Amino acid sequence: MSDGGQQDHLDGHSGFILAVFCIVSIFVIWPARIPLPRSLQRVFLAALRSTRIISRRDHGVFSARRLYFSLSLKTAPVIAVILLLATTTIHGSTIKLGIKGDDSIKPYDVLVLFIALAYISIALDGTGALEAVALWVSKRGGSSGRLLFTYLYSFFLLTACIVGNDPLILSGTPFLAYLTQHTKLEPEAWIFSEFMAANTASAVLVSSNPTNILIAGSFSLNYLTGFTKWTILPSIIPAILTYPILMTMFRKKIPKRLTPLKDNPWLKLRDRTGAMVLSALMLVTVAVLVGTSFVPGHAVEVWMVTMPAGVLAFLFNVLSDIFSFRKQKTAATQQSADPSAEMDGAGRDGPDPSERHTMGDHGRETEGASFLSIMRSLARRFPGTTRTLARLPIPLLPFAMCEFILVRGLQQRGWIAVFARGFANACTTPAKTVFFMGFVSAAFLCPLAGTNIGATIILVEIMRDSAFSQSPAAQADPRILLAAIYSVAMGSNIGAFSYTFAGSLAGLLWRELLADKSIKVSQLKFALVNAIPLLMQITTASAIVLGEVYWFS
Repeated sequence: MSDGGQQDHLDGHSGFILAVFCIVSIFVIWPARIPLPRSLQRVFLAALRSTRIISRRDHGVFSARRLYFSLSLKTAPVIAVILLLATTTIHGSTIKLGIKGDDSIKPYDVLVLFIALAYISIALDGTGALEAVALWVSKRGGSSGRLLFTYLYSFFLLTACIVGNDPLILSGTPFLAYLTQHTKLEPEAWIFSEFMAANTASAVLVSSNPTNILIAGSFSLNYLTGFTKWTILPSIIPAILTYPILMTMFRKKIPKRLTPLKDNPWLKLRDRTGAMVLSALMLVTVAVLVGTSFVPGHAVEVWMVTMPAGVLAFLFNVLSDIFSFRKQKTAATQQSADPSAEMDGAGRDGPDPSERHTMGDHGRETEGASFLSIMRSLARRFPGTTRTLARLPIPLLPFAMCEFILVRGLQQRGWIAVFARGFANACTTPAKTVFFMGFVSAAFLCPLAGTNIGATIILVEIMRDSAFSQSPAAQADPRILLAAIYSVAMGSNIGAFSYTFAGSLAGLLWRELLADKSIKVSQLKFALVNAIPLLMQITTASAIVLGEVYWFS
């Protein structure tokens, strides 16, 4: 098997990787917590203590607890990749292909985009800007709950068309959490409307979703005439039809009348300078991303735009913490030099708070510094930066990388050729192709095959395989390949709000952002709410694509 190539037959390794892939998908959807045996827990903590990762005090705290090992999206894909490497089912070429990618898609591009925009958005949330805007919007919405719902749904649709799903999820989800909190609304209707709008309208522009970039690049499609021309109607029409479904589903949770708020929204701003700088940075980054997506030949890659933006946001946080620390230190020095301040403190019991802090640090040093104690010290020194880093969805990065590797492993071990022959047998007419590919992508592969990006990689390779693209039916009717391409384009976007959070990175991020604001959405609730809109959207979108295949070609 050559680097990046695929074998033309199935063997034991092929069966093993498929089984591992399926098991990983199960643990991603339904995580399992396994309690560590006490003996193993003692050995594990002793190793951490001896390597000075944790201190003696931390060792005592952890020893008093029962530790668990979780098989979930944070661990299962990583374990799977290690297992496949150990059994030589995959090789270094698979790892390289899963991370670096090829000419069609570069996974690292997706991951840098994801984490950089996440950092900017979370840092912006820390300034209080999103809470202030949410309060301002709720006041502008007046006393009509349904008018506010309509206004926000339309806004989310328009925003997703331009900037895509990830930026909207990153900024819109905390915004809605604050909005529903201030207006005392049940959040369910509002957060689901945002999620559906984000993942339907993101099919309009190539730059709005990594899956669009993958499809357009794989088939050399012009961004406007070769992609948007075909996807704008299958995106907008189902999105419009989703509105009455949402209004019907949540009619009891969208109040007719709202109590107008009187609070000044801008009092919620904790850092005005940070809010202005980070807002400008986010807007400029998204604008440059959209603009550079039309540069011929993909000369400007996504990471070239998003990485500098993420680094700038990080440096701004660090500098803000340094400036704030110096300001507090200067104020403390002036206070200690003030005789009245000394007199005020003369009658206090116990040491000064700063003295207690120093004594505590010295105590941790008679014990010896550990990695954890150093991290805590840095957290106290850089509180704003630490809060942002702590809320970053870091576990989603190894999950995504490992899923890309697993998908490439399936390809290399011969499964793409097998799937291509099966798909060719099912796709014998444009009508059969549109609905088969649409439903397979949106309702099966996206929720179960390592997010919509992993699903799109599989489907693109199937469509490019000669067993599909040069099948007798495809040779006799070129519209079959067109039907496959654009139904997959729609399915990869719509499938992001299917019945599992793992249908997209946006879905996993959406869940984490909501949990950060104490809003819990169960897997069952997610599936039940999305069921009817998902079926309606993919059916409608597929029917429109079918009409376009006959009309445009």
